[in-house]
Amino acid sequence: GVNQGQGATYAARGSDVRGARPSGVGVGTPGRRRWQREPLTAREIMTRGVKTVRRDSSLREVAQIMKDEDCGVVPIVDEPGALVGIVTDRDLVIRAFTGGRSPDQLCAGDVMTDDVECVHPDEDIHSIISLMGKKQIRRIPVVERDDRVLGIISMGDIANRADYDDELQEALDRISSKRSFWSRLT
Repeated sequence: GVNQGQGATYAARGSDVRGARPSGVGVGTPGRRRWQREPLTAREIMTRGVKTVRRDSSLREVAQIMKDEDCGVVPIVDEPGALVGIVTDRDLVIRAFTGGRSPDQLCAGDVMTDDVECVHPDEDIHSIISLMGKKQIRRIPVVERDDRVLGIISMGDIANRADYDDELQEALDRISSKRSFWSRLT
């Protein structure tokens, strides 16, 4: 089934400062709060317009989407568009070519991963990085509350943002200092 992350988004209540949150008491001014930028959310960094297929789609169709979109994952959705699984490039290679049946006889549902971690659009980037590191995954779908696919976040999406964000770079550095897939990036 679909597993949804547990992130929190901070809001600056009673303030017209957008994208900021209280970070504690200001130095030298009793009771005065300092404001810091709110963490990026899944909505801000996800790749949008992700192509999806159904369980009965051919593996050739899945592979063609991967080629045309230059991606390594294709979400699988049901009739109403809710996420039911994903097919990764690894799924295609391992599951389609090592079984007893010809890949032409298989469909997306035969090779998909159906135990999928996913996040909601308001999930903060730090919890997404933590989840990806903990679960050792490189891509994570972003879904609405009804599991409809909105987009996908890859390590590349995060790494691109980290080039311009010191706080995000520090979070990536903390994870890569642990034994995880992030350490393989260097």
